[in-house]
Amino acid sequence: EAGMALVEYLATPEAAAVWAEAGGFLSPNKNLDPASYGDDVTRATAESLVGAGNSVRFDMSDQAPAAFGGTKGTGEWKILQDFLRDPSDPKATAAELEAAAAKAYKG
Repeated sequence: EAGMALVEYLATPEAAAVWAEAGGFLSPNKNLDPASYGDDVTRATAESLVGAGNSVRFDMSDQAPAAFGGTKGTGEWKILQDFLRDPSDPKATAAELEAAAAKAYKG
């Protein structure tokens, strides 16, 4: 019973707001106030997620440890952003991703 109460709470816009304010999280909850997100880019991305309806697909970071795939400014997030800024060395980027993943999964 307590477990169900927790799951029901986690599905509320109030719970999603706590995560959205912390950053590194997007909610598909249509009742979450977009102002909960800390910046315009995240806010716009979240609005796109909600607007996508049932056509949303998740990526590899959804199953990865937070240290690798879900923490803003670190791990996969940062490495791929750095690569987009300077895509001149994909092999080095791949090696950096592999090293960061190995560290996060040992974690």
